[in-house]
Amino acid sequence: MKKIQIFFIAALVLFVSSTFAQTDLKQELPRDPDVVYGVLDNGMTYYIRHNETPKNRAELTIITRAGSIQENESQRGLAHFCEHMSFNGTKNFPKHELVDFLERTGMKFGADVNAYTIFDETVYGITVPLDSANFLEKGLLVLHDWSGFATMEKEEIDAERGVIHEEWRMHQGAQFRLQDTLFNLIFKDSKYAVRNTIGLMSVVDECPYDTLRQFYKDWYKPERQAVIIVGDFDAKEVEAKIKKLFNDIPKSTNSRKYVQEQIPDNEKPLIAVLTDKEMAQTAVQMFVKRPRFIMKTVEDYRTSIVHNLYNQMISDRLKELTQTDNPPFVYGAAGYGEFIGPLDAYMSIAATKADGILAGAQALFEENYRIIQHGFTATELERAKKSLMKSVEKQYNNRDKQKSSAYVDEYKANFLMSHTPIPGMGKEYEYYKEFLNGISLEEVNKLAPEWWTEKNLVIIAMAPEKEGFVAPTAKEIEDLLHATKAKKLEPYVDKVATRPLFEDAKLITKTGKITSEKEIDTFGAKELILDNGIKIIVKPTENKDDEILMTSYSKGGYSVYGQEDDISSKIATDIIMESGLNGFDKTELDKLLSDKNANVYPYINQLSEGINGNSSIEDFETMLQLTNLYFTKPRYDKTAYASYMSRMKSALEDKSLSPDNAFRDSIAATLSSHNKRARPMSAKLLDEADYKRVHKIYRERFEDPSSFTFFFVGNIDLEKAKPLFEKYLGSLDNISKDETWKDLGIDYPKGKVDVKAIKGTEPKSIVLIQLNHDFDYNQKDRVIIKLLSKALSISLIDTVREKYGIVYSIGAYPNYEKLPTASASMSVYFPCGPDNIEQATKETFEIFNDVIANGVSEVNLNKAKQQLLKEYETDLKENNYWLRTMKNYYFYDISLKEFDAYSKLVSSISEKDIKKAAKKYLNDDNYIRVSLVPEK
Repeated sequence: MKKIQIFFIAALVLFVSSTFAQTDLKQELPRDPDVVYGVLDNGMTYYIRHNETPKNRAELTIITRAGSIQENESQRGLAHFCEHMSFNGTKNFPKHELVDFLERTGMKFGADVNAYTIFDETVYGITVPLDSANFLEKGLLVLHDWSGFATMEKEEIDAERGVIHEEWRMHQGAQFRLQDTLFNLIFKDSKYAVRNTIGLMSVVDECPYDTLRQFYKDWYKPERQAVIIVGDFDAKEVEAKIKKLFNDIPKSTNSRKYVQEQIPDNEKPLIAVLTDKEMAQTAVQMFVKRPRFIMKTVEDYRTSIVHNLYNQMISDRLKELTQTDNPPFVYGAAGYGEFIGPLDAYMSIAATKADGILAGAQALFEENYRIIQHGFTATELERAKKSLMKSVEKQYNNRDKQKSSAYVDEYKANFLMSHTPIPGMGKEYEYYKEFLNGISLEEVNKLAPEWWTEKNLVIIAMAPEKEGFVAPTAKEIEDLLHATKAKKLEPYVDKVATRPLFEDAKLITKTGKITSEKEIDTFGAKELILDNGIKIIVKPTENKDDEILMTSYSKGGYSVYGQEDDISSKIATDIIMESGLNGFDKTELDKLLSDKNANVYPYINQLSEGINGNSSIEDFETMLQLTNLYFTKPRYDKTAYASYMSRMKSALEDKSLSPDNAFRDSIAATLSSHNKRARPMSAKLLDEADYKRVHKIYRERFEDPSSFTFFFVGNIDLEKAKPLFEKYLGSLDNISKDETWKDLGIDYPKGKVDVKAIKGTEPKSIVLIQLNHDFDYNQKDRVIIKLLSKALSISLIDTVREKYGIVYSIGAYPNYEKLPTASASMSVYFPCGPDNIEQATKETFEIFNDVIANGVSEVNLNKAKQQLLKEYETDLKENNYWLRTMKNYYFYDISLKEFDAYSKLVSSISEKDIKKAAKKYLNDDNYIRVSLVPEK
């Protein structure tokens, strides 16, 4: 089920004086001229756009404006059932030919082929390669059939009942139980309260065939649908294809009328405290229901900018509260946005300690009433404007490299919620430049009493149900609300740093020099070496117009320390990032960087330490300054340490109550043979951390920059970057420590291991099957095990899901590593009913044994190859792929000759190669099964 979310724009902009003539505020917002838009004679809407990111791909989507809200009581679950049936036979793709066609083109079910149903919408989408014009033609035919031509055969309907039942089972648990109660409160006296998408299993299991078919006929109508096609093609040619193909769908007669379901107001606050013995977190959520903000005119768009400024500033205030030594919550956020059906909502949320509900609620109450009483400050508004503008500038600079899927989301919102504009990034950038600076503090502050009201306020506290814990009552929360409202609060004081982030005269005592340069033709990169020993590999790309990514490593990590330092070393970089830099605390640093698109994150993992980062072109120097400071001027702060430990312990204290967490911890313990160096993190383990050791370990890991290798990928001008490398990286000290990682002896258990994690009350299990073996870490074997996993996934879905209907999702996943010892594993993961564990396991091993004996079919091998090649083709256009790949080749000392041969190698793998690999990787000499089993 698609989660309900409220989206916040976070990060802003330096004001640029407007050079545009003043826009008429009453003018209707335009539609982006790059969108080919129209409505067919039968009422179906279409959006078509040419877009080349990714190249040689097209995103095809069809929307039906109908979902679970259209169901009557006897139909609960049928909207979602119809979605499932669209994959089980249509007019032009009988039975499972539709999925077969999609897989043959290299698309993966779930990643490239998917659908969802929620309250008011049902959406289907596929990604189609454009290697052949036939693929696009057939892809459009798939959408045509999804518009209302599912065959709904009896045997397919019956087979799918079990699959849906397993999907229902997968979602059972504390979150689902609390969600139902939450919906009943927020949406009280409306259908939204009782129409969760999955529906009632009694309806799914027993509904007559004709009842399902009738629901489908009633709501899958062209006037309720939109087709969205975005990709690397000629938009006008695709428009002609749409008109020809979809105009043959008859115009509706006697169509059922769509009525927008309303959600009643509540004059007084509705408050509930919900507890559950499997709830692993404590939280307070507050919603003020608001009428939907309709954005039609330029003035409306300007108002939306005011909303974004408010959202930014209130969230920044709440974030600042988490930096105190005894924070009132682990995490807090607030803001206004779209909600459900006809509603928007102003929402305030806080994740708290189990005994901190009242403290968290009070903090949220106080910050909302503080704004009503005193408003925001001028410095907050100025900073928010700079931050927001910076964010919009980045989107504008990367507008030509926006992914097709992002355009699909925009047009989908425009169709489903006609008030959502699509003027295009160029026009939106113009609006921000014209309007942002003119927005006054008074305009923003007047929203507070409109948004934060007791009318339509719903407050829900959720907490674990456990021995010794007494949750506050709804009356106590209500009394706290009224007491806070009557309280005279102190104004917020905006603590702002006045000195610059980086003062060259104080921080740069010498500048380094590049001593050698070498072309790395395989990667299209250049290797530079500084005179202090730092190695830098730079790959300029145009994959994004305004993005530069950075990573680095030095061998060692926490493996060089004893077990007594495990926790201190694992949290060391978190503590440093919470403490600030160069004398600035975290709050000051965040404010100082609010108008920068530059982020830097040090890390320490098992075998290495390093610094990751990203920036815009303009803020590339800031990223390097921050990198220099994490080496030279980390800040050590006991308040930050206390704050971090308080929040982490709060987040972890009830972790063990969750069945899913119990399952994950069992997996971690089992796969590591219960090695103490691989213990799952817990609140108790945090007590092993030591403030002094945290800082000593951080200094030791980053005291020798000469051992570091840096990688930069993106739109980087190498000649301009060189003097910056010399200044900020070359000036770092050269200690020349000779150090590497140590093998901690963490290894998979030998033999056959079967573990049961007994937790939970729902009839729900999760199973991991993993087979582990030694591995020859070379490119051919890595390709073979990936192809084997993809072919296995196809067979597992066909058999365990589609044939037997005993799981909702299942797949095979490979893993391989070179260090500290070369090994490989094949894992199969699936949720199911407890009674189906043995059958699903049996069917999985029967597939394994069949592949060992007979290999995989030529059809499935070719599907696997197509998937791998399509993924590779897309990866080559991603900066993250190049960053990750180059780092791996250097860290693992892999021959560069392997890289060039990848595509040819994938194509050359034979059925014989796969069969040979299956005999090695699918035999059960080293077999692990971990199962989550409910308590009796």
